[in-house]
Amino acid sequence: MHPTSEPEGLPAPTGRHQVGRVVFDWVDPGRAEVSSNPQDRRELVVWIWYPATPDPDAEPAVYLPEPWVPSGQFLGLDTAGLLSHAVADAPVAGEQPSYPVLVLSPSGFPPLLLAATAEELASHGYVVVGVNHSYETPVTVFADGRVVAVNPDAQAGALGPQTGPYEERFRQRAAVCDYKAADLASVADWLERLPADAAGLLGGRLDLDRLGGFGHSFGGNAALQWCRNDRRCAAAANLDGALWTEVGRVGLDRPALQLLAEHPEFARSGAEAVSAGVATDAAAYDTEKAITFGGWRTVHQHARPGYTIQVQGATHLSFMDVPLLPLRDDSPIKPMLAATQIEPRRMWRITCDLLLAFFAHHLDQAATPPFLVGPSGDYPELTFGAP
Repeated sequence: MHPTSEPEGLPAPTGRHQVGRVVFDWVDPGRAEVSSNPQDRRELVVWIWYPATPDPDAEPAVYLPEPWVPSGQFLGLDTAGLLSHAVADAPVAGEQPSYPVLVLSPSGFPPLLLAATAEELASHGYVVVGVNHSYETPVTVFADGRVVAVNPDAQAGALGPQTGPYEERFRQRAAVCDYKAADLASVADWLERLPADAAGLLGGRLDLDRLGGFGHSFGGNAALQWCRNDRRCAAAANLDGALWTEVGRVGLDRPALQLLAEHPEFARSGAEAVSAGVATDAAAYDTEKAITFGGWRTVHQHARPGYTIQVQGATHLSFMDVPLLPLRDDSPIKPMLAATQIEPRRMWRITCDLLLAFFAHHLDQAATPPFLVGPSGDYPELTFGAP
């Protein structure tokens, strides 16, 4: 288990820029919403981190604004009094006329719970556009104060009991990931309209010729699928997402990074898993295993180029902020965190270094660091190639 002596809270960003944070609420009139009213149009809250020059006496924003606290409480996080390293609505840094953009797709939770990574990327000169996929998160809070709760259909039941034929469950997961990819396309459309508004905070400051995406879990699938679908996306990264959609069957023809946790749950065959009591359906287990590993191999083989890297000691939650944050004693994620063998701040450093290297090379034409393509003494935790 990772040491308990590590400081709790977000690590400070290490780039040369200070960080700003702003929130938008956008509606796509061309898409139906995940709600009970067929007249509702898709509405998204978007949190954006960016290089900033805040006033010297500006205070950092709270980590989770009060209406969004239930999203942390669902996981048993204790975020009372916790501050971010970003200043709300700070002026954009003036060192460059514009900055490359990364669209971030989380899974099941708001992008605020990946703030440590978003802040670090922003401090190194990226605008990180975190999409809150409405009805997928414990709460979504819109600009006018409306609060909507989770709709399990928007998660394909991923956080609940797995019932019904597995073929239908897997089709539902693919549908959710495709819908999330469409969210990213909607956000890219909105970002294209922002530069025309020179009076706005980000107006004219986004370099959409250097546009990439990344995501976690279902969001990682969505990021790769969006990049396959949308020629505006130059490169995409998947943080430990199984690939339920077309991209996992045919790949994509752009640069793709897959950063994966260890997955000992797939070390057995389906029959062995049922005998051991860790699965109830051998066919479902074997099919999910084949989809998961087959999708990663397909992307690795067909991306131009593909990088697939596994982090020893990491679990699925390791890519979020939660291992860095204080937990209540009754937190439901304590067992998974107890199984995590890598120190949270080390995991954050590895994740950020790989994302920064990947996007710097493929969006900014920087040289490829050796640690992105093969073993390095500085990163002994990494295993290269599709598992």
